[in-house]
Amino acid sequence: MIYNKVLIFSDNPFLLEKLLEIIKEKKIDKLINFKIASSPFSNIMLGSLKVEKINIIDNLDYLINNFNLIISAHCKQIFPSELIEKVKCINIHPGLNPFNRGWYPQVFSIINKLPVGATIHEMDDEIDHGHIIIQKEVQCHSYDTSETVYNRVLEMELILFEQVIEKILNNKYDITTPVSDGNINLKSDFNEICNIDLKKDYTGQEFIDLLRALTHGNYNNAYFYDEDGNKIFVKISLQKENYENKF
Repeated sequence: MIYNKVLIFSDNPFLLEKLLEIIKEKKIDKLINFKIASSPFSNIMLGSLKVEKINIIDNLDYLINNFNLIISAHCKQIFPSELIEKVKCINIHPGLNPFNRGWYPQVFSIINKLPVGATIHEMDDEIDHGHIIIQKEVQCHSYDTSETVYNRVLEMELILFEQVIEKILNNKYDITTPVSDGNINLKSDFNEICNIDLKKDYTGQEFIDLLRALTHGNYNNAYFYDEDGNKIFVKISLQKENYENKF
């Protein structure tokens, strides 16, 4: 295999664990010594496995000198140009590039109706922008929340990873160029939509879409301020009608 010094960099414990399971099932770990790392602000525990905490900027020389392939799996740090130029960097991205690149693609796909899915791509010096190795769209239903769409995307990421990991390690994969630069959403854009303006006019569809886009498990995302200045968090519960359970 061409790439034999591999680091998987992730801030998502579920995804990291599942990726390692795929590697073990394929017995790739018998041929390559994979190392795993997370960002300093993450708290990932995977049993007896050591997850090294690495600040990319502070450890740039270490990464360049010790790895020839780095796989980013929901790593929340920006990869600098110097690292991308000297080490092959692959990104597992929870979005259908080039649509809604950046933060929380499924959130913005619910709002702006652009496609959502999973993409594995080469990294370049722009966010979620490089040549596409493989990608697949997932469905987004009217009764989905951010969480349910995200879980569907996670499942697809694992399916795609299983299909191409050996091709990536052998550098024998095809690439396609994104159809356009698409659009990008930053963390500041997400923070802005979380603050619900009670004086703004919404259609019923727009308001429901906003709330379900910001509803994600136990996270407190959407909020407004009441007349006393209290910050009030709000979520939505959606359920598809089940005729068997009707009175």
